[in-house]
Amino acid sequence: MAKGNFFSNLFASIFGGKDPAATKKRMLKNIAKDLSKSKFHFYKYSSHEVDPAFAKYFFEIYKAIAPAQAMFENTTPNSLKNIVLSASMTDEQKEMADSFTKEALLKEAQGQKLDDYVEHVYSRLSEFTNQFNDEKIIKIDLLYSKLMLFRNFIQYDFYFMLKKFDASLRERSFNAPPRFQPINGSYVLEDIRNFISIAWTLPLDWDWEDMFKLLKAIKGVEPVASGTWKKILNRIKTLREREPLEMMIQLISEDPQQKPSYNIEEYHIADDYFSAINKQVEETVEDIKKRQAASKVEGIASQIFGQGNMNSLKFYTPGESDIFERKNLGSYMYCEPLNYVKTFLLNYTKKEVRELSDIILVRGDWSNPQVSKPMSEAYHQLLEISEKITQLDEALSEHNNTGMKLKTLLPRSERDREARSIIQTTLKDINNAAATMILSTNQNLITYARNLKMVLEDFVKFPKSEVILNWRDLDRFAEGKLKNMCVDAYKKIYLLVQLLQNFPVQIEEE
Repeated sequence: MAKGNFFSNLFASIFGGKDPAATKKRMLKNIAKDLSKSKFHFYKYSSHEVDPAFAKYFFEIYKAIAPAQAMFENTTPNSLKNIVLSASMTDEQKEMADSFTKEALLKEAQGQKLDDYVEHVYSRLSEFTNQFNDEKIIKIDLLYSKLMLFRNFIQYDFYFMLKKFDASLRERSFNAPPRFQPINGSYVLEDIRNFISIAWTLPLDWDWEDMFKLLKAIKGVEPVASGTWKKILNRIKTLREREPLEMMIQLISEDPQQKPSYNIEEYHIADDYFSAINKQVEETVEDIKKRQAASKVEGIASQIFGQGNMNSLKFYTPGESDIFERKNLGSYMYCEPLNYVKTFLLNYTKKEVRELSDIILVRGDWSNPQVSKPMSEAYHQLLEISEKITQLDEALSEHNNTGMKLKTLLPRSERDREARSIIQTTLKDINNAAATMILSTNQNLITYARNLKMVLEDFVKFPKSEVILNWRDLDRFAEGKLKNMCVDAYKKIYLLVQLLQNFPVQIEEE
């Protein structure tokens, strides 16, 4: 066994059997021999030069596709998508597609009842998408794939590569024959790799007629004659089968194991297109809902408060909340509804409602004092809530405890996890407090209004009233305006309750 190994190693040392460098050299020589025996005399291994025959071969392809290069200069994948999709639709389908743009949807929604309009839009969208079955979607994707693969191929920079063989060569100028010279293979190694990465992705058995028909309809002329394109594909087929370019890469890089890589990309524009339309419709519908909700809120607010100043909060405001939102810490979630509540309690409850309550609850002769208790408690609860809102708002000032804590921790929040957690917990507590006040206000207003409705109905029965027995005295004290005061208060409370229903307020659990 030892003798066998000795003679094997001796044989290998003489003939290079286990010497990697010798093995590599032998493999490269064999590759060079295979390339020289082929009809593609593109490369001389002895001199490491690429022959002018290589440049001439690619010059013929360049000459054939040059007009198409100019035609596709300003095209983008998106523009090609639009061309294919438009060509695949009827005029009616194009009109339907146009109706799903944001501008069209916003315009169409004006003056319409939201629920009915949303149902109509989604019904129309379903009708539109159902017109594109699997067969039609495959056809669209295939046509776009042809356009993209064709575009990628003709946009390969043949001129850049060929100019290395003839410095006097002018781009897309074919009046004079080129004078190609041999060049060192390293100059075009990357060009060959890039060509393979593009050309080898071309399906050689596809029917390209529909693509050329589409391009002719758009541009007026065919970018490449279909017969010429078939010849180019045949050339590529031959190159792929005989592998002269792969052999050149191995020889030039002096790596006999090297294999060029390429990725065949799949194009699915139809599904993406319908997904985009669905997303556009969904986002626009949400935008319409928000706009209508904002318009509704604005309309109700103007009925309650008029056009006066409604900014009753100093620190629990959107402006003060921005800094937390920018750092993804959270926000003051209920600025708008809390501001409406505070403004109502401050400008209306403490004035008109107080005046009305003094008349009915204090001066009223109730047949059963217990009946007045819910209304009285609701009124006093509203006054207390007004003070609590002021306290919450003032606490957020940088001169008070909560505001000072937030201001101190904020600069550390980006690098200190504990500081960030404390801020988030504090904001949660603040928002829960705000939510509690809003919900409590809403409930107390409903209680007050329900009892106000009861006494108003009792007032109308006078002199057969059963709840309050001295309506005549109360109305005289109110200078004959008591009924109007009750009605106005009821309307204002009803409007505020209706306004608050537009804001999703909830207390977050621990």
